[in-house]
Formats: sequence, C-alpha cells, structure tokens
Amino acid sequence: MQVFYSIDDVRLQGEPVATMGTFDGVHQGHQAVIQHLIQEAKKRNAKSLLITFYPHPRIVLNKGAKDLRLINNPKEKINLLSKQGIDYLLVLPFTFEFSKTTAREFIQQYLIDKLHVQAMTIGYDHHFGRMDGEFENVEVLLRSLGVEVERIPEFDVENKAVSSTKIRKAIQTGDVKAANQLLGYKYSLCGTVIHGNKVGRKLGFPTANLMLEYKLKLLPSDGVYIVEVVFEDKIYKGMLNVGYKPTVKSNEKTIEVHILDFDRFIYGSRIEIHLCEKIRNEQSFDSLESLKKQLEKDKKMVEDYFAV
Repeated sequence: MQVFYSIDDVRLQGEPVATMGTFDGVHQGHQAVIQHLIQEAKKRNAKSLLITFYPHPRIVLNKGAKDLRLINNPKEKINLLSKQGIDYLLVLPFTFEFSKTTAREFIQQYLIDKLHVQAMTIGYDHHFGRMDGEFENVEVLLRSLGVEVERIPEFDVENKAVSSTKIRKAIQTGDVKAANQLLGYKYSLCGTVIHGNKVGRKLGFPTANLMLEYKLKLLPSDGVYIVEVVFEDKIYKGMLNVGYKPTVKSNEKTIEVHILDFDRFIYGSRIEIHLCEKIRNEQSFDSLESLKKQLEKDKKMVEDYFAV
C-alpha cells in the first residue's frame, strides 16, 4: 500500500476506484466496504484508493471535540488498512478551510480533476461533509459528474449491525469481548512503559505502567482485564488494571499491566496491549493483603482463559 499525505504528492496509475471516510476502527463493516472496493477495482483492471482525513473532522470543527475518543490512533489505522490489500491510501489534511468545500466542489476538484476517480464504493451511511446542506443525493451528484457509484448495504455480525459508535459504547462499558467481535480483531492500547508507585512489586505483582502514545485513544471502563502483551514481537499473557487504584488512594487514572512469567525491567520501552475480556470492576479493599488475595484470583482467571 502506497501512502500519500497531500493531494499534491499523489501519483496514481490510471483511473482508480475509490472509497472515502474516517474509518475509525477499520471494523468489519469497514472491511466489507474495502474488500468490495478491491474486487470492483480488479474487475475494472484498476487500482484501489482509500481516502481518509487527519485530524478527525470533529476536532477541527469543534463538534464535541472535548469528549471525542477514537478507536485507533493514526499509526494503528494505517497499519490496519495496509493489511486489507489496498493499493493507495490518501490521508488528506482536514482544515477549517477545507471543511468549507462543498460536496460538488470536492467531487469535481479532488476526485475528478486531481485523482481521476472512475467509480466510488461507499458505505450505507456515508455522506460528504456539507452534503446535507446542499440537499443533493450523493449518488445522484456523483453520477451527474461522471463518477459511477455503489452504496454497500449495512454489515451485520450475528445479526448486529456494525458501527464505530456501537464499538465505542462496548469499549466504554468494558464489554471488550463484544467490541472485538465487531472489530474483527482485539482492541489494543499502545504506549511507553513509565515508572509507577511500585505497590504491585511489593505485592508480588509487578506492573508495567503505560503512558499512551495518543491522548485521544478511547479507554475501556475502569476494571481488570485479561490481555495479551506484545513486547519485542513476543506475546505474553497479562492482566490489565485501568482506574484509580482506590485501595492505595491514587488520584490519577493509571493503565498498568502485570505480565505473567516475565521479570525484565522495560522502562522506556514500547508495548502493545490487546484486550481479551473483562474480569471485574475496580474495587477498594480494606488492606493490601486482601488486594493481594484478589490479584491471585485474577491471575488464576487469566491462566484459565489462556489454557482453553
């Protein structure tokens, strides 16, 4: 997959078949659109092109930006898209000035004049920015300007429609198992290991404290999770705690993971945590000894989970 970060840098072969959107999550619904795009491009002996935006439009337009949290950071999204088999990815800079572009202007100036798009594949709920204000049907508009278009129907997983909104809600409520099912992969948190208060080490459960590499990354609800930890291309079993550690009266939310059968100091290293399932909500214990007993139970649940 060849990646471009500016419309002026784009060098494409022929007239591509394209799709466009924010693609936060690159979930199974997105994947269905992308695979249809690739198939359509092959039928036409053309290349596939996916157009997305950075930063997220809501940040630039200040539409609920304060509460905006994303499923993927930019690197994760590009990595997930690269696995889909797309020929070209165009990450368009989204600015306030760009947001004033009408759908008709965008199609003519970007899709036709600069990218020479011959056909578009779009999701069931897709719209073009200011389209709603123009009172024009996007499919009719595209066809009127000479671009063929096909809208892909809603994608279901076990009779549940897949959407980024549903996935975010599942993650926020701690139902990462359901989120993973809709995503088609395990939800992850990535970042650098930093120093913590060392309480876990005193209890026999040393933890790697994570500083997220992307501040807008969506966090799951507070609690303890069964996870996989990727460090130096190896996968380890782990249990993750997200929250304020009420037993030791912490005022800061932390993300810390105990990696099973692991005794290395990895401060300053990057790790990736894949969430599998929630064990329990965060609890306050009357003593560190009570906390330790609960951590032993949590560890047993992690071991049992991976033993299956």
